[in-house]
Amino acid sequence: MAETEDRGVAIFDLDKTLTIRSSYTPFILFAARRNPARFLYAPGLLGMAVLMLLGIVGRDDVKAAMWRAVIGGMERDKAEALGAQFAKHWARTALRPGTRDALAEHKDAGARLVLASAAVDIVAEPFARLLRFDDVVATRTEWDVSGKATGGFVGLNCYGDEKLVRVKTLLGESAPPRSAAYSDHVTDVPLLTWAHTGYAVNPHRPLAEVAAAHGLIVLDLDAPPNKADAV
Repeated sequence: MAETEDRGVAIFDLDKTLTIRSSYTPFILFAARRNPARFLYAPGLLGMAVLMLLGIVGRDDVKAAMWRAVIGGMERDKAEALGAQFAKHWARTALRPGTRDALAEHKDAGARLVLASAAVDIVAEPFARLLRFDDVVATRTEWDVSGKATGGFVGLNCYGDEKLVRVKTLLGESAPPRSAAYSDHVTDVPLLTWAHTGYAVNPHRPLAEVAAAHGLIVLDLDAPPNKADAV
């Protein structure tokens, strides 16, 4: 812990913070296109998505159903290879213009970089390696004894309060003095206010509306490289 305090730590959400759009559904489609038989599940998944929009089923239920349909039963090496291929594509095509500069600023200062995301580990981990993160906190894929994906997750979706729990498990109960957290979404307010400095990155409306009340700095990472400024 003392080493982290000396170096500082910067914690970044992934989807719509470092990137311009969420990765989960694009990865599901990316994986399904490489195994077209999985599209047989598409009508049922579309129905669940509609039920989620109507508030009848929860986000976690839809996420789990999509995962079971497309990844369930897949061998671990194949699933991880798909995740790595997708992460390379996503890092090339979906980053906000100011993302690399924001990460480099912390990295050059010697900070420990932590990716904390609801994205699933087989995508989040290779993505983090590509961008030189030191640690990853993500939703964890469950594997059976034969090394195949069960179609479920280990523990809870790494989202909202659960994300902060995971970050505290990694870094300690109290935030390091030189800590910064970055997110676009209001569900990450617990993490943003736990860190010494919280940044609302290109925030969606609910986060933008409460940013000032929580002492958050609003940051635009869609500015040209080297010009990502707090506003």
